[in-house]
Amino acid sequence: MTLGAAAIAMALGAAADEPTAEDILNGKAPSVDYSQAERCLRSERIDRTEALNDKYLVFHLHGNETWLAQFPVRCPGLAPNVKLMFEKTNQRICAWDTVRVLYDNGFGMEPTLGPRCTLPKFEPVSEEQVAMLKSAILAARKSSAAKQQANPQ
Repeated sequence: MTLGAAAIAMALGAAADEPTAEDILNGKAPSVDYSQAERCLRSERIDRTEALNDKYLVFHLHGNETWLAQFPVRCPGLAPNVKLMFEKTNQRICAWDTVRVLYDNGFGMEPTLGPRCTLPKFEPVSEEQVAMLKSAILAARKSSAAKQQANPQ
């Protein structure tokens, strides 16, 4: 089962052996099944990209295709609404190409580049799965904030 599918199964109340959203977001879920994963996406088919947080990047393609890149480790600076720069070796975006966050330094100033993050393989997901993953990320963020308020250090 893919990690995206695992998140969806959890959100829909799957069996007890399925990972919870917290397991997925904390990296405690079982290894991802890459049987449906793609190594490359054709650049000209990409309509837009959407960073969900520092571990998940969604590629929205023309024709209502959606692909998820799940970084094995956090990608510093990757967050919703950031500008991204892809460093690639050909006309496709592939696993092992890199992405960097572009930090705007104001009018007339060169942007600052964040660290390079190596892209993983791309998993096919539905828009519904993306919406459920966003909800799980938001719930995990709220839970973490509540725990910090309850136990300030």
